[in-house]
Amino acid sequence: MESGEITDKDSLHPIFTKDSQEWMKLVNNEVRACTEDGQEFTGYVYTIDPVSECVVLVSPSEESKPQNISMKLLMGPSVRSIEVISGTTNMIKSQFEHLFRPVAEETFTNEEMKIRMQRLKSWLEQNRLPVATGGMDGQFLTIADALTIRPPYTENSCLSTNEIILSRIQGLIRSMP
Repeated sequence: MESGEITDKDSLHPIFTKDSQEWMKLVNNEVRACTEDGQEFTGYVYTIDPVSECVVLVSPSEESKPQNISMKLLMGPSVRSIEVISGTTNMIKSQFEHLFRPVAEETFTNEEMKIRMQRLKSWLEQNRLPVATGGMDGQFLTIADALTIRPPYTENSCLSTNEIILSRIQGLIRSMP
């Protein structure tokens, strides 16, 4: 036997003895994980660290708001078993792809931005809302000093401390032809 050679498989780190493809098969699937202390956790596997064997489980907090999630980090040594409850869906894969990434915004020229602002302002005025321009260079739209819409003038560009007004204006922007 050569110096530095390891013969006992038990002394090897699990990264060298476990198949990483088996871990990958769990990603995006709904699972039930049991821990050494008898607790049971269910959720979708977001990722698994093959070195520490830590499992990140993600569960939707509310059905109506898919962006609200609950996340559990199960430490590798404490996980006794993982059982797949159901396979993955395209919806879950799509949600996971955008989970920690900001939504990419398109870039517009100044002229395109002015057209977008005018179009939105006209739409809001057609719906009998008091719209004024404000901010630096008149780039913000303000509705009754209760809500501000910044460029690029989408539903996600709205700012308000009043959630009712915010959701109504966002709905109106979504329905804009």
